[in-house]
Amino acid sequence: MSEYDIVLKKKSPAGAVGLTVAGVALAVLGSTKLIGNDILGMTILSIGAIVAICGLIKLVLVCQKDAVNYIYAPTQKKLKPHKIYINAADRLKMDKCIETNDFSKMKTMGKENSSNNMLHIFASEDGEIAVLQLLEYVPHFFEPASAVVVVRGNEARNMLEFINQK
Repeated sequence: MSEYDIVLKKKSPAGAVGLTVAGVALAVLGSTKLIGNDILGMTILSIGAIVAICGLIKLVLVCQKDAVNYIYAPTQKKLKPHKIYINAADRLKMDKCIETNDFSKMKTMGKENSSNNMLHIFASEDGEIAVLQLLEYVPHFFEPASAVVVVRGNEARNMLEFINQK
């Protein structure tokens, strides 16, 4: 997606490693006799163990293959993923919006908790850019029902308003 100035950036494990090291250090401090009070030592040991375990869990999650962020290169803003299920009655309207790149009419469309039509959107929080694709449920999985569309400026802000409306 480099032609749209969108880059894939792997999440850094530095925070998870730091959390794990801090937890281990607390656990070691709590287990030594440097602290004269046994109750305080056990409390610090327990807190250290919990922090270390949380760090290890975060490390495992960050090191997974799909632990990546999409970044809009000009602003270095992260694109957040959104999945919105579109009301079946509004499918033709959505097709027209995608075809004409005019998303101002999306505010009138209904959202569902579950539907055969899903709009998969990656959008920046400031409404600078949005990348979307309409997917249609075919038994057992969603298949693309439109091309990937990149919108910027006012149309991206319209998309963000649609995402945030109840």
